[in-house]
Amino acid sequence: MNWHWRAEGAPPAPQGAIGIGAASRRLLDAVERLEPSARETLALTANDDSLIVAGAAEALPWCEGVVYLAPRAEATTLWLPTHERPDLPLDLLARAIARRHGPAPLAMLRAPRRLLPLQRALPASAALLARIRANWRD
Repeated sequence: MNWHWRAEGAPPAPQGAIGIGAASRRLLDAVERLEPSARETLALTANDDSLIVAGAAEALPWCEGVVYLAPRAEATTLWLPTHERPDLPLDLLARAIARRHGPAPLAMLRAPRRLLPLQRALPASAALLARIRANWRD
């Protein structure tokens, strides 16, 4: 399936942030600097080169190089950058992706081209932050 991305006319409030490569490390640092009470309102999921932080817009840390994400009303399982969206009906795109990858929430980026699962996000505890950092050192 081919499509293009276009600017989001009315950007939604972010419900997540993703850092890839060096931005993922900066995002982890920013989460670690949060007060524990604020940090514990967030959920995290990571792989070897990306970190996704989910939570209320006001709780998300600002970090250089991070892309802010939000689901849209017409496709609640598809989290897209707040500033852009595919130029085709999101409900149909979400159904097509769910047929191939399952109905779990997924973050979808244009550049770098990524489709990342969100269902494994865990509360942003100090133990989880340490585990992510240790996995990145390996």
